[in-house]
Amino acid sequence: MTLWTWVDNAAQELRAHGNTALAEAVERMPQLAAAGDVSQINAELPVALRSARSLAGHEWVESYLEHWPLAARVGDRGEGTSVLEETQSRVRAAHAPERNEGCPPAVCAAENVLVCQSNIDGPGYAADRAALLAEAMAHTRPGEPAWESLVLAHCDMLVDDERPDEAVRNLDVRAEEARAAGTDVSPAYGFGYLRALRHQDRYTEALQILDHLAALSTWPRGAANADAHRRLRLERSRLVAWLARTGQCSPQEAREALPDVGEAEQHPRLRPGWAEAAEHLVAVGALDNDWQLGVRITTWSRYCERVGAYRPCLELSLAAARLAAARGARWTAQGALQRARRALAAVRRSDDMAADLSEAREEVDRIPPVELPVPAGDALDHLRQQASQHRDPERQADVVVAALAQRPDDSSLLNALGQVGRTLMLTDAAAEPHWRHVHQAPGDQKAALSLLETLLRDNDMAGVRTLVRTLTEAAASPEPTR
Repeated sequence: MTLWTWVDNAAQELRAHGNTALAEAVERMPQLAAAGDVSQINAELPVALRSARSLAGHEWVESYLEHWPLAARVGDRGEGTSVLEETQSRVRAAHAPERNEGCPPAVCAAENVLVCQSNIDGPGYAADRAALLAEAMAHTRPGEPAWESLVLAHCDMLVDDERPDEAVRNLDVRAEEARAAGTDVSPAYGFGYLRALRHQDRYTEALQILDHLAALSTWPRGAANADAHRRLRLERSRLVAWLARTGQCSPQEAREALPDVGEAEQHPRLRPGWAEAAEHLVAVGALDNDWQLGVRITTWSRYCERVGAYRPCLELSLAAARLAAARGARWTAQGALQRARRALAAVRRSDDMAADLSEAREEVDRIPPVELPVPAGDALDHLRQQASQHRDPERQADVVVAALAQRPDDSSLLNALGQVGRTLMLTDAAAEPHWRHVHQAPGDQKAALSLLETLLRDNDMAGVRTLVRTLTEAAASPEPTR
């Protein structure tokens, strides 16, 4: 039985007993989670939970409803350490010996932990995921939606543990178990095969499965249907982009397969795959490698860092560094490398990624040093004289950084770096020289205001409080005796 069949049946039962509002909540929560609409889930959940707690004989409803806010955050939103403790607490509560009802058949609390750990560092958490899966599978059986979700999580774990062939075999065996139990797997089961085949370089077979899945009429309705087809479009794009890079597909066909970037903007889970396909398309000349592309990937990598999805952050940062190096954008590339180094330090299994970082660093090191076209004090006037249509924020940043190397306390240059840093979404990198100057010269209001604007743009409220404290303490200190 698919999740959606189970949901329909449960909602019908609730309606039959006069619980119409609760039935609607049971239907809406997984749809909202598929869309990644965390705010709407949080808005509707309290009322639904109050109704569930007052309903006797349906103890599963409360656990079911509480599952979806976390599912949206680790699923569509791609969060990691920002939600790990909460997901683990839910498992401990749901699987506690004194809790007789355990998880509802539709969902298992372990699902969110498994996805969360995969977001943080899939390969690094392979052993943890295997142990949790062994425990969780004991609470489910074929025919229950939670069982299929755990089977797919097991497949993902095997792929991350460099065992994609075993993942395919396991999917086959589990599908047979479902059929032997008088049920079948859902269309979403095919995503497990797609990932495992892609990691075995079996692209033709993966495309055949994609064609089959896209033609199915049994996908769920509503937001879940839209989510499934977004994933199918992205998987096709990743496959054909790689085939184009290896000369097995036309670049034009691969470019046409790339989903609109707005889909990745709205649904963070898609971003690493979109960036991967885009980098392949850039390599074959089918996509412009401009500063706007760099801003998108930088923004996405910083989001991953903020929510503790460290391996995706590392992958996106390395892509940003390689693309910036190809553009000759020195400051952008160095900022991406710094972020990649931080992410690398946070993952558990890092040998392959360390080698990738080393290669990216070599590419960045080959970018020629910036030669100022004018004296450092005239750099800003020179940049202002450029025609607006020819202005490139990355080139401007490189000029400003080169000028600051000669004039590190120039408030106008610091302000210019803050402005261009905000344009390039490199506010973290732009803040570093600001902080050094503000600590040395807290009375420089122009630099302090520029730093404040950068911190606010970054929503860095801890930084804002530190800045206020620094300026307040400096103002309260007596002037040094001359």
